[in-house]
Amino acid sequence: MPKTPPRTPSARKRPRRRRAAGRPLLTPGTVTVVNMIPQSLSGETNHDSEPNLAVNPANPAQIAASAFTPNPAGFGNAPIFVSTDGGNTWVLNAIVPSDRMTADISLGFGRTSGKLYAGIIRTPIEFVNGQATPRLNILRANSFTGATPMKVLKNRRGEGVDQPYVEATTGTTGATAGKDIVFVSDNDFNQPAGRTATIDHSRKAGATSPAFKTVSIDVRGGNGDAPSIRSAVHADGTVYGGFLHMVGGTSWATLRYDVVVVRDDAFAGGAGPFAALLDPGDGQAGRRVALNRLIPFLPDQQGDPGPLGQERIGSHLAIAVDPRPGQSGTVYLAWADRVGATDYTVHLRSSTDRGVTWSPADLLAITNAVNPALAINSDGTVGFAYQQLTGAFTPGVVTAANRWVTHFRRSSNGVSWNDLILATVPANAPPARGLPYLGDYIRVQAVGRDFYGIFSANNTPNLANFPSGVRFQRNHNFALQRLLDIDGVTPVDISIDPFFFRVTA
Repeated sequence: MPKTPPRTPSARKRPRRRRAAGRPLLTPGTVTVVNMIPQSLSGETNHDSEPNLAVNPANPAQIAASAFTPNPAGFGNAPIFVSTDGGNTWVLNAIVPSDRMTADISLGFGRTSGKLYAGIIRTPIEFVNGQATPRLNILRANSFTGATPMKVLKNRRGEGVDQPYVEATTGTTGATAGKDIVFVSDNDFNQPAGRTATIDHSRKAGATSPAFKTVSIDVRGGNGDAPSIRSAVHADGTVYGGFLHMVGGTSWATLRYDVVVVRDDAFAGGAGPFAALLDPGDGQAGRRVALNRLIPFLPDQQGDPGPLGQERIGSHLAIAVDPRPGQSGTVYLAWADRVGATDYTVHLRSSTDRGVTWSPADLLAITNAVNPALAINSDGTVGFAYQQLTGAFTPGVVTAANRWVTHFRRSSNGVSWNDLILATVPANAPPARGLPYLGDYIRVQAVGRDFYGIFSANNTPNLANFPSGVRFQRNHNFALQRLLDIDGVTPVDISIDPFFFRVTA
């Protein structure tokens, strides 16, 4: 269920906006935070981590979401979370063809079609010669609220495919007009010479039996890429891809990576996709934004505690492009690496010339943080979410002084940022039941001027833990700071729940 670690080196294959003086950069807007567990599941104590979200751009009242959430029946298809009122209320709909739950899962809507796409690692995970070999499914639901299971559009495993991440849109001109365009970034161990960073894509994903092309976006080769591969798609055909290319290291604690961005200018429809952006250092496709970064993959044993607030570290990445017409040259990129001896720091940078050059210094650097997520709205405002561990800590040790703080920050120029605290919860409770703890990613999406997002966190119903406010669907008592079962009386242990948020302009 958790992400597949990268192969070790010794392994085989594997325009700025002005503002009037004295005025705030951005107004706070309206913030909504909702615990997504339905009232009918008030007794559940799952660790519903690693959440993902998709908002239907044609009808933002329709939202689909996912997490490591099992089918409440204990069998059958895996569920997704469904909202038809803009995220205010949620129910489960078991339409994902996977045994009871999925491993990795991400979601995306076509921009005008209303069709929901998913990339999943199907369970149960299959093993070949003792090695986990995850199976990728790319799925589609014509109606995500209906009972019909999602259709399998692509099914492949081979030597294993890990952490699919979906971006979807609908073409507006030329041969792609009115057609759903889907990009599924994944880490594919079937690729030769260690070029595992991969994108499966279709320019006609809404067809009855669409064809998906599989292309490695890493031309340099070596010992494999980190699990997080991401893409960002603009309506004009510009597509960016980001990945972490391994360049060295002799153990999980010493792995080093280049941070690389590729670009395609025609929805990857040409003969040599993702080759539009060349690096000035070696002349090869893929701009190396940062070189030789230490990105340890810890813990190196699944049963060991995570080194950062019960969470593991290694391979966090996000990328977003300005969606406005004529602005596809503006792109933001975030990744995490180790700067000192024990930290794990998220870095944010940007480019305004289609990825050719990048801000020489970090726009933001967040120490001891995971799960960067980026989106840009129709005003060009950047939304940046992440989860940060606060309080002094020793790696692998978590105390009552440590908290996981979920931030959502916005900027209209990439320089001045406001900061909304969506949650600040104890990091020492509940105890981890395996990894990941919060998840390897969260998500932010912009529709129009509004931002929508999702994160997972400790679900204690304590209003002080949610400074921007919160609403629980599941039974609870804020005064006693207690979760309650279906009967509204029996106490329920705390766990990890997914939380939806919306920030309106």
